[in-house]
Amino acid sequence: MIWIPVAVFALVLLAVVGGYFLLSTGRSERAEVKRRISLLELRNLRDADAPEFLKNEVLSDVPLLNRLLSKVDIAARIDRRLRQADMKIPVGTFLLLSLVLFFVGIIAGRILHWPTILSIVVGIGLLMVPNLIVDIKRRRRLKRFMNHFPEALEMFARSLRAGHSFTGAIQLVAQEMPDPTGPEFSKVFEEQNLGIPLRQALIGMTDRVDVLDVKFFVTAILIQRETGGNLAEIIDKIAYVIRERFRVQGQLKIFTAQARMTGLILALLPIGVAVLIGISNPDYLKPLWFDKIGRFMVAAAVVMQIAGMLIIRKIIRIKI
Repeated sequence: MIWIPVAVFALVLLAVVGGYFLLSTGRSERAEVKRRISLLELRNLRDADAPEFLKNEVLSDVPLLNRLLSKVDIAARIDRRLRQADMKIPVGTFLLLSLVLFFVGIIAGRILHWPTILSIVVGIGLLMVPNLIVDIKRRRRLKRFMNHFPEALEMFARSLRAGHSFTGAIQLVAQEMPDPTGPEFSKVFEEQNLGIPLRQALIGMTDRVDVLDVKFFVTAILIQRETGGNLAEIIDKIAYVIRERFRVQGQLKIFTAQARMTGLILALLPIGVAVLIGISNPDYLKPLWFDKIGRFMVAAAVVMQIAGMLIIRKIIRIKI
């Protein structure tokens, strides 16, 4: 009899997902056209109106869901992380996918007659998969950006010394630097050409690339434009500081390699031992899964294991 509610729930879930994508079909292109027209209309806005205007981001292709998400702060944070990872999916699609995976985990647990708590844990694990993918892509993209960022700053400074204008130097970096460094400078150049104030375009860059070094770069430019000074020399010093930080970080990775390896072994050792025991003698671990005290011990062990991993991670992470 358990198959009947499961089948009904699956059909309802498929109907909701199908209806969502049917409603969103064809809206993406229209939303992109509206966004471009809105950016062109920004020429006629005052600088004070620009920040409020730029906050009107499309969080979902479905108008009703977009209005609901626009009132939730967490939706804006998710949208920011998606843009930092350079993923072209709306927040509504991301949340819907996460919820579908959550219910898939629970349904699979009920079909396989797992304990309720285990089904919920599996559902939460699947719920976090899209967020984990976004986090991995975000870290990789920021790492690629920072690998070329000092070189981009040096090219920017050399271009200023050669007599190019500020926007010309930005355009040169956008054309010569690889992805994602070049495209980020290209966005600043294009936004300024469309009429967005330079200050807002640079702040938008710090929002898309959430790195302290980029904030230093933008802050130095904004201060120099207000107080004056040799911008090329300032940029060269920032590039030198960034390269020195990279050198120190490389040394720290060498010094903490043994501690990081120890933490990894301590984290994986209990799981490996449990898998080996389960393969060699399955009946030996049954009390842990089917007895109340055993499940409590497993939960306590997982909590302590996570706490130990976080403590080791805190010890070996040294910020510069």
